[in-house]
Amino acid sequence: MAPTLRADDIVLTVKTKPAALRSGLIYVIDHSDLGKVIKRLGAYENGRYKLIGDNPASTPASVMGTVEPERITRRAVLAIGSKTLKRL
Repeated sequence: MAPTLRADDIVLTVKTKPAALRSGLIYVIDHSDLGKVIKRLGAYENGRYKLIGDNPASTPASVMGTVEPERITRRAVLAIGSKTLKRL
Protein backbone atom coordinates (compact mmCIF):
# COMPACT_ATOMS: atom_id res chain seq x y z
CA MET A 1 0.00 0.00 0.00
CA ALA A 2 2.98 2.31 -0.38
CA PRO A 3 3.12 5.25 -0.59
CA THR A 4 0.03 5.45 1.66
CA LEU A 5 1.34 2.84 4.09
CA ARG A 6 4.94 1.79 4.73
CA ALA A 7 6.23 -1.57 5.87
CA ASP A 8 7.03 -0.28 9.38
CA ASP A 9 3.75 1.60 9.92
CA ILE A 10 1.40 0.60 12.69
CA VAL A 11 -2.18 0.68 11.42
CA LEU A 12 -5.06 1.36 13.77
CA THR A 13 -8.28 -0.34 12.64
CA VAL A 14 -11.90 -0.49 13.76
CA LYS A 15 -14.48 -3.21 13.22
CA THR A 16 -16.82 -2.64 10.34
CA LYS A 17 -20.05 -4.12 9.05
CA PRO A 18 -20.87 -4.88 5.41
CA ALA A 19 -23.53 -2.15 5.39
CA ALA A 20 -20.92 0.50 6.34
CA LEU A 21 -18.37 -0.28 3.60
CA ARG A 22 -17.39 2.53 1.22
CA SER A 23 -15.36 2.33 -1.96
CA GLY A 24 -12.14 4.33 -1.80
CA LEU A 25 -11.37 3.61 1.87
CA ILE A 26 -8.73 1.18 3.18
CA TYR A 27 -9.80 -2.07 4.82
CA VAL A 28 -8.45 -5.35 6.22
CA ILE A 29 -9.72 -8.23 4.11
CA ASP A 30 -9.67 -11.92 5.00
CA HIS A 31 -8.82 -13.04 1.45
CA SER A 32 -9.52 -16.69 0.64
CA ASP A 33 -6.13 -17.21 -1.07
CA LEU A 34 -3.85 -14.48 0.31
CA GLY A 35 -4.88 -14.43 3.98
CA LYS A 36 -5.27 -11.06 5.71
CA VAL A 37 -4.43 -8.16 3.41
CA ILE A 38 -4.83 -4.40 3.61
CA LYS A 39 -6.27 -2.93 0.42
CA ARG A 40 -8.40 -0.07 -0.82
CA LEU A 41 -11.93 -0.96 -1.88
CA GLY A 42 -12.77 -0.41 -5.50
CA ALA A 43 -16.04 -0.76 -7.35
CA TYR A 44 -18.93 -2.81 -5.96
CA GLU A 45 -20.40 -5.06 -8.63
CA ASN A 46 -22.52 -8.19 -8.49
CA GLY A 47 -22.36 -8.32 -4.68
CA ARG A 48 -18.55 -8.20 -4.50
CA TYR A 49 -15.84 -5.56 -4.11
CA LYS A 50 -12.79 -5.10 -6.28
CA LEU A 51 -9.53 -4.68 -4.29
CA ILE A 52 -6.99 -2.03 -5.24
CA GLY A 53 -3.40 -1.55 -4.08
CA ASP A 54 -1.96 1.97 -3.95
CA ASN A 55 1.45 0.71 -5.04
CA PRO A 56 1.75 0.03 -8.79
CA ALA A 57 4.04 -2.92 -7.97
CA SER A 58 1.47 -4.60 -5.69
CA THR A 59 -0.51 -7.67 -6.67
CA PRO A 60 -2.85 -6.53 -9.44
CA ALA A 61 -6.60 -6.44 -8.92
CA SER A 62 -7.01 -8.99 -11.70
CA VAL A 63 -5.00 -11.53 -9.67
CA MET A 64 -6.64 -10.74 -6.31
CA GLY A 65 -10.10 -11.00 -7.80
CA THR A 66 -13.13 -9.68 -5.96
CA VAL A 67 -14.35 -10.37 -2.42
CA GLU A 68 -17.68 -10.66 -0.66
CA PRO A 69 -18.48 -7.88 1.85
CA GLU A 70 -18.44 -10.46 4.68
CA ARG A 71 -14.67 -10.98 4.16
CA ILE A 72 -13.99 -7.28 4.84
CA THR A 73 -13.57 -7.18 8.61
CA ARG A 74 -11.92 -3.92 9.66
CA ARG A 75 -11.42 -0.36 8.37
CA ALA A 76 -8.00 1.29 8.62
CA VAL A 77 -8.36 4.69 10.30
CA LEU A 78 -4.84 5.76 11.29
CA ALA A 79 -1.26 4.96 10.27
CA ILE A 80 1.52 5.60 12.76
CA GLY A 81 5.01 5.81 11.25
CA SER A 82 8.38 6.53 12.85
CA LYS A 83 7.94 10.26 12.17
CA THR A 84 4.40 10.52 10.85
CA LEU A 85 0.80 10.19 11.89
CA LYS A 86 -1.70 9.85 9.04
CA ARG A 87 -5.46 9.76 9.12
CA LEU A 88 -6.71 7.22 6.60
